[in-house]
Amino acid sequence: MRRRCEVVGGILMLLVLVGGPAGAQAPMYLKAGTGVGVGNPQNEALYEAARVLDQKSKGRIKLEVFMAGALAKGEGALLEGAQIGSIDVVGIGSAPIGGSFEPLYQALDLPFFWSSREQIWRVMDGPLGQELLRKMEGKGVKAFCFGGGWGFRNMMSNKRPIYVPEDTRGQTIRVQESPTYIAFMRALGANPVPMPWGELYLAMKQGTIDGMELPTFTLTSDKFFEVTKYYSLTRHSYPPIAYFMNMKRYLSLSADLQKVVDESMRVGCEAHRKIEVEKEKADFEIMKKAGVQINEVKDIKAFQALMQAVYASVEQKVGKEFMARLHTAAQAAK
Repeated sequence: MRRRCEVVGGILMLLVLVGGPAGAQAPMYLKAGTGVGVGNPQNEALYEAARVLDQKSKGRIKLEVFMAGALAKGEGALLEGAQIGSIDVVGIGSAPIGGSFEPLYQALDLPFFWSSREQIWRVMDGPLGQELLRKMEGKGVKAFCFGGGWGFRNMMSNKRPIYVPEDTRGQTIRVQESPTYIAFMRALGANPVPMPWGELYLAMKQGTIDGMELPTFTLTSDKFFEVTKYYSLTRHSYPPIAYFMNMKRYLSLSADLQKVVDESMRVGCEAHRKIEVEKEKADFEIMKKAGVQINEVKDIKAFQALMQAVYASVEQKVGKEFMARLHTAAQAAK
């Protein structure tokens, strides 16, 4: 009996030393960073990717989501974190990518270019979108897929609602750190001010800016309905969000775990699109209850007529050949 206890004790000690049954190792923890708050579809998409990753890796990889700028302030800083490895996984919209990392992405934010979500999703899932993802792989990140986006962006203001282009004239409007958005607002006669995300709530509350342009679910997840009077449905742009991982971290994984990460991120991208559509409907109700005045913008052609200089400026940066291919892909996806 004593001999048997010694043997069992030795086995238990061996299991502890090698990390549990069959030499199981402690899980690898990956950090995902976002700049948006609770309830935003981007966070929900990453939670879904984390769930699938844990399941498919059998607990070997855990993805932790740090939201609301906990790891870096602003999308540009988040992508830089993924490049240098201080952050493992990020989802970044096309505007900051085009402004600071890969100029071709600027064309995705052309104002009044896209007619529906489904149109841009088809283009991003096709050859042109996959080419854009590959462009980023020479910049220190593994590119997985385009998820949904930031939703169709609309105009917020505390000065007056936007019905016609003249309503934006003279307003100080915060824009993303992107040449496309700066040119867009200048074409409307507004005063564009690039400003980091973390400063916006206070800027709206104190009147440092008159307004900005945001999709519905970012407006609600970050509680901008508390400091916004008017929300005008211009639906002027739809920046798609691409998901990335630090390349060195990705390459350090075994081939089977790389495959698991690939599959899990694809699930996250699909979830992002579904959640985005569902949440937009609820967001309008949240805004209305908070007292935000929402108005439709019926004559989009009046806005489009002012965009020629913006399109020309973007074409100079991305080239006529790429712009022509983007137009062709967009028409085919309508």
